[in-house]
Amino acid sequence: MGKIFGVLFCILISNLASSYAQQNCNNYAFSRNTIYATCVSLPVLNSHLHWNYHSSNSTVDLAFRHTGSDTSQWVAWALNINGQGMVGAQALVAVTGSNGSVQAYTSSVTSYSTGLQPSPLSFDVPSLTAERVNGDVVIYATLVLPRGGTRFNQVWQVGPVYNGAPGMHGLGADNRMSIGSVDFVSGETSAGGNA
Repeated sequence: MGKIFGVLFCILISNLASSYAQQNCNNYAFSRNTIYATCVSLPVLNSHLHWNYHSSNSTVDLAFRHTGSDTSQWVAWALNINGQGMVGAQALVAVTGSNGSVQAYTSSVTSYSTGLQPSPLSFDVPSLTAERVNGDVVIYATLVLPRGGTRFNQVWQVGPVYNGAPGMHGLGADNRMSIGSVDFVSGETSAGGNA
């Protein structure tokens, strides 16, 4: 009987934590007063993805938000349209400099030793900016979704900045599990795997 109550208690706590994370995600007030129809709290690295999908032109306006960011840190969110994981991902990167300014750019991840250098993506990103607000780094972008699809593999990551350039991210469990999929129409996501 005690085991049953233990399992039920764990399920209750898990549901409450998930509900709180979703509520926290949906109630976030952006500095630009933008409202996003869909929001997902990603399972690791204190990150959230907010978006509006436009079926008329296969675009998505999104905000990727990393909470509790250090003042000299990079954050990135990426789609991998041809596979899973980090290699092959096409990233939106935000680098916070030592003076607190944030630079946003695109970067194609071609190997595990990538330096996240600026480079074009295989799909259009007509709008890309980033900001740092109250310890959160937010990347804002408009994407023209590749091949008119709506479900893609996603990767997100965080790491240190050395001399103004992204350094290698940590290799802890959260860093390795920062992978999943996202469907911009249904709002469904999955998580897990090794980035």
